Parts: sequence; C-alpha cells; structure tokens
Amino acid sequence: MMLLQLQTHLKATGRYAGALDGLPGMLTDAGIMLAMTDGPDTRASKADFVKLADELKVQPAAIEAFWVTESNGVPFVDGRAPILPERHRFSKVTKGFFDRSDPRLSSPVWDKTWYPRTQDGRWAVILQWYRILTREGWPIDAAFKAVSYGGPQIMGENFKECGFSDAFTMAEAMARDEPTQLRAFANFITATGILPLLRKVRANLETIEPVVAKYNGKSYKANNYHLKYMTNFVKAGGR
Repeated sequence: MMLLQLQTHLKATGRYAGALDGLPGMLTDAGIMLAMTDGPDTRASKADFVKLADELKVQPAAIEAFWVTESNGVPFVDGRAPILPERHRFSKVTKGFFDRSDPRLSSPVWDKTWYPRTQDGRWAVILQWYRILTREGWPIDAAFKAVSYGGPQIMGENFKECGFSDAFTMAEAMARDEPTQLRAFANFITATGILPLLRKVRANLETIEPVVAKYNGKSYKANNYHLKYMTNFVKAGGR
C-alpha cells in the first residue's frame, strides 16, 4: 500500500481532511491515529473466550493465558490496541535498507533497551516508519508489519494468517474491538499449526513449551514466556 492509497481510505472513512497527495504530514498522522483510536473498543466477555475455546476444542485457560502473558490481559490502552514495534523486524521486512540511514528506527540486532516505554512513544515509531518509507518511495506496509497488536500481540506481518488483506487493515481491525482480536487469534493459530499443539496443553511445561516456542519464536526461554504462560494458564483455571 502506498501512502496515497492510505490517505484515500482515511478520507473515505472520515478520518482525513487533507489533500490526497501521497505526502506525510500532521493531518495524515492524525488520520492514522484516529483509525487506531475510534473503536468502539468493545471488550470480550468471559463467555466469548469460552465460546471460542469450545469452537477450537481447547481449554478456555489456554486462550486466556496468551492474553495475560502477552499484554497483561489488556486489549486496549487509552482507546488503542497495545502495540510493540520491533526495530529488528522492520529491518528484516525492509531487507536492511534503512539500517545505515536510520539506525534509530531500523537495526538487524534485537535490543530490549530500545523499546519506547509508553504506548504513545510506540505509536510514534509507526509514524516515523511510514515517513521514512515514503521518503524513499516505498510502500508503507512495513510500518504496520513490524508491530505486534492487541491482547494476543500478533505481528502485523502475519496479516494473511489472521485473515486480513494487508497489514494496515489488520492494525485497524485489531484497534476496533476485542472480539476481532479473538477471531484474528483463532485464524492465526489455525493457519500456523499451533492449534493442534494448543489442544494438548496441560499444566506442565512438556505440553506448554511446544506451543510457546511456535508462538513466540526461538527466544521464548530468554524471556521466560513458557514459565509465564504456565503460571497464567493455571491461574485461569487450566489443568
């Protein structure tokens, strides 16, 4: 998606009043943020989690544990889906093009000290990304691919697996309501082969580690995701 296409979408949905010029600016920034803020931010109920668990044939706690482990069970922060921009993922999806010119925003090396502490600071990264992409005449998709969204914190680069046409559409949908986040999660674990593993999850690391390794990647142990997930699984009533 080029910036002009995004401006056209934002204008058609009443979020952008500027010119359709394909150029970054404060009005475009505001339109993007409005798309990520205008909700309705509907929360999922306990019954929604149970219903999805029945559909997927997993324990409800197996789903709830992802929400708590990934985002402390918070699907929205100040009216926006919680996000985590990943500088090393941005580098990967842009094939390192910006590593030298914009090392503050793109680096092949993961560094946990880089993450902005506030959600406002994290959203600001996306705005900076789309600007440097536009500066070089690139599509802006990478600005939304290199970010994890919502309660389940799924990366935008997985938009197809989550059932969306592109990364911005996924970001916009994940910001809309928590039931949408639940459906995206269901699509994702089904498409990526996690679901059969999740059906086997019990309150022991032997069954939990394969799921967490596939969901979080090879560094899951460095971040203790397996231990956090097991703790949250048991707290949610998993057995």
